[in-house]
Amino acid sequence: MIDITDDLISKTALKNQAKDVYEFGKVLVALTDKQISQIELPENVIEAIKELKRIKKISAQKRQGLYLAKLLREIDLSKAQQFVDHLKFESQSEIRKFHQVENWRDRLIDDISNLTDLVNLSPDIDIQKLRNLILNSQKEIKKSSSRKHQRELFQYIKEILE
Repeated sequence: MIDITDDLISKTALKNQAKDVYEFGKVLVALTDKQISQIELPENVIEAIKELKRIKKISAQKRQGLYLAKLLREIDLSKAQQFVDHLKFESQSEIRKFHQVENWRDRLIDDISNLTDLVNLSPDIDIQKLRNLILNSQKEIKKSSSRKHQRELFQYIKEILE
């Protein structure tokens, strides 16, 4: 007796896969044209993405999004998924670096004695310039004036950590 249930995929699983492809289509639409051109996609998929970006009405966007999902289900999305994952990883690492620089800036402004920690991390920095930026930033905070020196301090710390 042949058991045909082994090869069948449940209707719920198919719907979930279709929903995942639809959501991936939304991610592709959010990419820039330059990023989309870097992904190896068929011409009809690229045209569907461009058309979806152009459409303004919500109902038409949904309809075009469903059409895009249909086209995406017909192709192998592994390379496109890898590209999108790579973009997410890059943006997450950039955000992490940004937060690290912000953290150093805030630590230095709060307490100039943290300067030794930064010097230990990167010994070839201009300590005098860094000290002046910290002191000027502290003065700015006390006066509640512009944040020019705080921005300069941020940029300098960013250069040091790179």
